[in-house]
Amino acid sequence: MRKIYTAIDIGSDTFKIVVVEKTNDKLNVLASNIYPSLGIEKGAIVDENEALATLKEALKKINNTLNLEIKKALINVPMDEANYRIVDGYTTITSEESIISSDDILNSLQASIYNKIPEDEELVTVMPIKYLLDDRTEVKNPRGLKANKLSTLVMMVTAPKATLYRNLSLFDKAGIEVVDILFGNIGDYYTFKDDNYDKSTTAVINIGLNKTDIAIFNKGIITTSKVLPIGSFNIDEDISYVYNIPLDKARKIKEIFVNLDKKEISKDDYYDMKDKSGIKISINQKEVSEIVYNNLLEIIKKAKKELNNLTKKEIHYIIITGGISNIPGFDTICSEVYNEVVSHRLNVIGIRDNMYSSSYGTIKYFINKLELRGREYSMFSDEEATKIVSNWAKNEDTKVFGKFFSRLFEKED
Repeated sequence: MRKIYTAIDIGSDTFKIVVVEKTNDKLNVLASNIYPSLGIEKGAIVDENEALATLKEALKKINNTLNLEIKKALINVPMDEANYRIVDGYTTITSEESIISSDDILNSLQASIYNKIPEDEELVTVMPIKYLLDDRTEVKNPRGLKANKLSTLVMMVTAPKATLYRNLSLFDKAGIEVVDILFGNIGDYYTFKDDNYDKSTTAVINIGLNKTDIAIFNKGIITTSKVLPIGSFNIDEDISYVYNIPLDKARKIKEIFVNLDKKEISKDDYYDMKDKSGIKISINQKEVSEIVYNNLLEIIKKAKKELNNLTKKEIHYIIITGGISNIPGFDTICSEVYNEVVSHRLNVIGIRDNMYSSSYGTIKYFINKLELRGREYSMFSDEEATKIVSNWAKNEDTKVFGKFFSRLFEKED
């Protein structure tokens, strides 16, 4: 059976949608889309009608790419007011041979959270910390082992019902069945994680449009988080003010013209455009890069201060992601503030943009969860999956060249 998964990340600026096929332990991106979002601020829905209209448009666009309708998805939800609790439980193994099955693992996980979720909160995820057999032997994956009792210690992650239900209602009205929910920072971690991160304390910082999400992971388990009300929008506002240009033009300058590596900045390079008054202006690369540099430095320093408040443990690795991390020279500014930074670039065919790190990692986390529980799942039937993959293979080459040539002929007013 072909296994295909869809994840949708809800952002204040855009919806990020990724469709991925898993085959022979390899992930292939079949379709992706970044679509402007309305009615959303700091990841929260403030105008459901606007949010619903733009979500439907985003889905329509990717449905056209797939030539099939998406009906199920994993979604990222806001991590504001998230709660983290370590809880435990156990189950008795009832099979004649006392061999632990996938159902036994699931039963132990359910027992660990039973009657422990507050009434005004909803479960986001359960992350197993360790499994213990009869003699208290700790194992990573107990499936197939022999025991009379399986005990489980887990991190139970919850969030306010009101926030989550607004998101779930939005997707329900859009005709999407939400299969699972997750915080974006967990997706970020799973996108970039390696064995070293799973053995250490790692921080994940995602700089968004209006907010910056920060989370701490201890040996691969999220333990705490914080949301700062500052993001790349502050940078757009400064550029807009200094040059008297619209916010969308300021954002474009930031994304395509700025370079944060002082060794590579050209003081003789200019970007010509018209300001709000229609007057033609020339923006110097060095000057505008300094504006971005100073604003971004402030965000990163505030994030570092918050890390010190979140944990007393020594942080060995810091992953910084989000759309702004695509700017050339981003690594250099991070290294000025942190010694532990591991700045990654998402280098997956079809989604070579760090804006996709949350949604892509959400799929990786979901697949990992299925494997640990010995489950198989796909969001499309075999017939639908075959149609999607066939269409993807047919159009892959033309998509690449189409994007290339369209960029050659982009013009600025």
